Amino acid sequence: MQFITTHTRTDFDALASVVACTFLYPGAVGVLPSMVNPEVKHFLAIHQNILRIIPRKGFDLDDVTSLIVVDANNWNRLDTMGPLAEREDLEVICWDHHMEGVTIDSCETHREEVGAAVTLLLEKMQERDTPISPMHATLFLLGIYSDTGCLRYPCVTSRDAAMVSYLIENGADLNVVSAYLDDSMDDAHTQLFGRILEESEIVNVGTVSVGICALTINSGLTSLSSLLNKFREFRGVDAAFGIFQSDSQKCMVIGRGKPRFIDIGHIMRSLGGGGHPGAGSAIIRNVSPAEAARQVQSLIDTACNDATEVRTVMSDPARFIVAADATMAQASEKFSASNISGLMICEETTLLGGLSPVDCAKAEKSGRSTVPVKGYARRNISKLAPTTCCREAVLLMTDAREGVLAVVEGDELIGVVTQTDLLLQVYDF
Repeated sequence: MQFITTHTRTDFDALASVVACTFLYPGAVGVLPSMVNPEVKHFLAIHQNILRIIPRKGFDLDDVTSLIVVDANNWNRLDTMGPLAEREDLEVICWDHHMEGVTIDSCETHREEVGAAVTLLLEKMQERDTPISPMHATLFLLGIYSDTGCLRYPCVTSRDAAMVSYLIENGADLNVVSAYLDDSMDDAHTQLFGRILEESEIVNVGTVSVGICALTINSGLTSLSSLLNKFREFRGVDAAFGIFQSDSQKCMVIGRGKPRFIDIGHIMRSLGGGGHPGAGSAIIRNVSPAEAARQVQSLIDTACNDATEVRTVMSDPARFIVAADATMAQASEKFSASNISGLMICEETTLLGGLSPVDCAKAEKSGRSTVPVKGYARRNISKLAPTTCCREAVLLMTDAREGVLAVVEGDELIGVVTQTDLLLQVYDF
């Protein structure tokens, strides 16, 4: 008999991988460990009967001739499988994405560094053109999203993203996925949150308060960024960094903060990761949590005091200026010719307001294309002084309908800050 199993405290990636194997190995029996995560238990309450899996309890190992292990690489993580580990005649097949700590010696191994183990199985199913129902596609999407933080974690690969697209094309229900992947905390997360509160350190850089916690945690815990956000809100700090080690070879660093006071993305890029001023993450290899925390702390001072001014990144305003007496039709032509998202309406060098393509479309629809643009000027646009820091410009850009920000001295327009200008501050190109 051939059967499929996975690690105890089964999460959605493990469950999805077991079910995917029942497609790839017809006739194999999916055996579910006795201990599963609470959200998985809730899912199984209405889905188990149609997933072709049975509980581990009462299953006899004597008739097993072939074992398929998914999302696990260590005998200790399996549910009372010790007797099988000692059998030399047992065929073992592994599908896994954990690269370190392997103790299962398999005769056929599919182990690659992707965000979710089910991604590997889905690629094979897609290759074989295996038909799947929307319900199965939903479970498989839960598997990918739960292990990759909805494609936000640094472990994500393009292969995971490609499988998400494949599953949505096959009818995966995002409403169901959202219902099971909420931010509620189970016992394991509650205990971890307590440790974060107890073992964290608060440091102050000038007027900026930063919380740092460095912990070794159990593998398989997800929603770490949500816990970090809760910690930041609970402690009332301006920024929080969590250093979590579940693998002896690497630490995951997650940062959340207020962009007005600290640039999280700057720190994460310095650590080899990525992000933007308010959030980011990175993976540091071959260091302890304490050493990773020291690296983060050494970078905080620079990130808090990095006040790159917009005058160093702003663009020449000439391309974005339209004269106050120009017509809306002429402004529309300038939008088309220049491929820009917003215009600044000026009377000589004095800034009157902003104009967007939507304004031009409204004027054309109402037959007012010959009206001067100053009649459509939105006067309460965001204005920056040349000394305004880029972090504050990022915040203001969120509400800039024109997609550009005006840099002024007095009432004179001396430059504009575009989204591209700010992107060059957020990402390394």
